[in-house]
Amino acid sequence: MKLSKTLLTGAVLAALSPFTMAASFTNGGFESSTFSGSFATYSAGSLDLTGWTIEEGSVDLINNYWQPSSGDYSLDLSGNGDGVISQAFDTVVGTTYTVSFDMAGNPDDSDKVKTVQVGLSQQPLYTFNTTGRTRTDMGWVTQSFTFTAVATSSTLHFASVQDSAYGVALDNISVTAVPEPETYAMLLAGLGLIGTLARRRKSSSK
Repeated sequence: MKLSKTLLTGAVLAALSPFTMAASFTNGGFESSTFSGSFATYSAGSLDLTGWTIEEGSVDLINNYWQPSSGDYSLDLSGNGDGVISQAFDTVVGTTYTVSFDMAGNPDDSDKVKTVQVGLSQQPLYTFNTTGRTRTDMGWVTQSFTFTAVATSSTLHFASVQDSAYGVALDNISVTAVPEPETYAMLLAGLGLIGTLARRRKSSSK
């Protein structure tokens, strides 16, 4: 029995699709920009930070001022002072999601401990110590937490708790659905199907 390449590819995609459930989140790496200077300051109400609402204060979009976690851009959550950004995205009620983000801190001032409040309804605090860090060695770390959606839209907030113009640095923000146990069972079944199809295809080609 000769199985088509299309059928085999479809089986692969079916098996892997539960593990690619990224939420409809926009510009988590702050790469949607053509800004070419060192940094640009955007204040509350500005539409220049694609995908994000600047709710309070101001933020600095960083280009080549310091080392990003990846890509070309990152964000200082304190522009001229503490800033607050948010983004609403579609969610499925009852589904658990993982929020992940890379964090560092502006190393230019003497206040080494940078603090950010992150969350949806809950607001956990995260801190970063810039001692020994420089613009070329930012020391980015990845932070994450999970939440279970209670509505078809959820809003993620990042709020600087710095009271200065030297704040937390952010990059690579993402929101991804966490597969349920039955999804893992589906994956195993799908992988088994792929193995069977591959063996049959190999046998039929002899």
